[in-house]
Amino acid sequence: MAVLSLRLLSLVCCLVLITIFISQVTAEVVLIEQGYHYFCNVNDRGNYTANSTYRANLNTFLSTLSYNTEIENGFYHFTYGEKTDKVYAIGLCRGDVNPEECLSCLEFSITQLLQVCPNRKEAIGWYPDEKCMLRYSDRSIFDLMEIGPAYYVYNEVNATDLNQFNKDVNSLLGKLKSKAASGDSRVKYAVGNISAPNDQVIYGLVQCTPDLLGSQCDDCLAQSIGIDFCKDSKGCRVVRPSCYMRFETSLFYGSTAYVPPTPPSNTSSKAYVPPTPPSNTSSKGKSNKTTIAIAIAVPVVAVVLIFIFICLKVRKPGKLFESEWKYWFT
Repeated sequence: MAVLSLRLLSLVCCLVLITIFISQVTAEVVLIEQGYHYFCNVNDRGNYTANSTYRANLNTFLSTLSYNTEIENGFYHFTYGEKTDKVYAIGLCRGDVNPEECLSCLEFSITQLLQVCPNRKEAIGWYPDEKCMLRYSDRSIFDLMEIGPAYYVYNEVNATDLNQFNKDVNSLLGKLKSKAASGDSRVKYAVGNISAPNDQVIYGLVQCTPDLLGSQCDDCLAQSIGIDFCKDSKGCRVVRPSCYMRFETSLFYGSTAYVPPTPPSNTSSKAYVPPTPPSNTSSKGKSNKTTIAIAIAVPVVAVVLIFIFICLKVRKPGKLFESEWKYWFT
């Protein structure tokens, strides 16, 4: 009887675990379909409590981020609070995103990140289609080159004349890497294209958070360019906290939104002073619904992992840029 009860308890616990993880994965799939990707358990920084000073500082900081004029160049890095309750935050928009769209993107990211990562002291998210990134922590995240957590996306359709195509991709991205790394403390961003076999054109984009040194930017991008994950594919993205790399055979970026004038005299991180809210603000956002097939690596009990993997794999594959893409999270 005792053995039976123990087995029943084990079964119930297993079912509870499965239910919890299915609900989490379902929420993640929905957000991925909207073009939003996030990581909550970053560097095991732990949780904050609902009534803590850190929570109050985070709320104050994020509630005014979306209309702060300091982000007009697409990069925002500020702190708010003191000692262990200090909040460090970075907002970065892709180099072709104009200031208004940038603020709208960050505003959406704030709402989503607080919902999907409740009470987490450190979190990071990208939305949509990597047009903006938002991250915050209780540790300093400025001037640091961090390659993880990361996710990769590749087009399952392979290029033709693979050897030449791969050489062209690496040549293009190598030049863009050098150009981005030479940027100043306000923008490290570069785009370009190169002719490829069979009358194709390869378009590339690289970007680093501008607080990095040129050598750090170069190193971060070097760890993304030419990785086996992207080899032979007609398109690929490698998305990291400190840098971003992408190439496609169709144009995916717009005109550069910010061309910096003369270098500023002071580029150090600023202590955050909340601005006075505008009398009339509006929130704009874009819906970018795409269905994707994803692969997620989660260190859980084997049966739960297998169950989740099966659930994800049986989802109906969809299209993005007229082809199927695969996601991988690390």
